Amino acid sequence: SPLPGILGLLEQGRKYMLQPNQTDTRQHEMVRETLADLMTPVLPPFYRIFMSGIVPPGLNDTALVGPYAGKQIGPWFYAPWLTTMITPIFFGFLVGPSYPNRRKDGERGGLVVEKCKFLQESGCKGMCLNICKLPTQQFFKDELGLDLSVSPNFATQECQWSFGETPLPPEEDPSFPRGCLVGCESRAIMADTYDDTRGSCS
Repeated sequence: SPLPGILGLLEQGRKYMLQPNQTDTRQHEMVRETLADLMTPVLPPFYRIFMSGIVPPGLNDTALVGPYAGKQIGPWFYAPWLTTMITPIFFGFLVGPSYPNRRKDGERGGLVVEKCKFLQESGCKGMCLNICKLPTQQFFKDELGLDLSVSPNFATQECQWSFGETPLPPEEDPSFPRGCLVGCESRAIMADTYDDTRGSCS
C-alpha cells in the first residue's frame, strides 16, 4: 500500500480479506512476512538463541552442544519479561502506547496496549483476529520460539499481550464476541460487494 504505517497495513489487510476466495491462512502469511521485515533478518536468530533457547543446528560437531543442536532448551526465565521491554520498539507503530504488567498467572511478561491503534482505525473484529492476533501469536511461537497470548478488549480498545502464555483457540476465547462490531467498515463493504452473502467478516 502507498499509505504509510498503520494505515497502509490496514488498507492492505482489508484488501486481502475482501478478495474473493480469500483464506485466513493467506492473510496470516501476509502479516507474518510483514512482521519478519520489521524485525530485520538479524533479530530473529539472535532472539531464538538468547531468549528462546533454541540451539542452532550447525553446532552438532561440538561435543558439549552437539546433543542439543537444532533443539529448544528454553525459553529462558527472563525471556517473557525482557520481551515486554523490546516489543514496543518494533510494534509501537501498530499498537500504540503500552506499559508492562503481569500475566494471569502473576508472573512478569505481560504488556497492556492502552488504546490499540489497529483496533481503533479498523473497528473490525475479523481484521483484529486475522491480521493481528492470530498471525502475531503464530509468528512469536513459530519464528521466535516463545508462546504469546493476545487478548483484545473490544469495549475499551485495550489489548493484553502475555508472553510465555499459551493462547486459547479462537473458538474458545471469551475475548471475541460473536458477529461484527457496531460500525464495522469491512462489514459494510462486504454487504455492498457480495450482497451480504458472506456473513460477518470474522
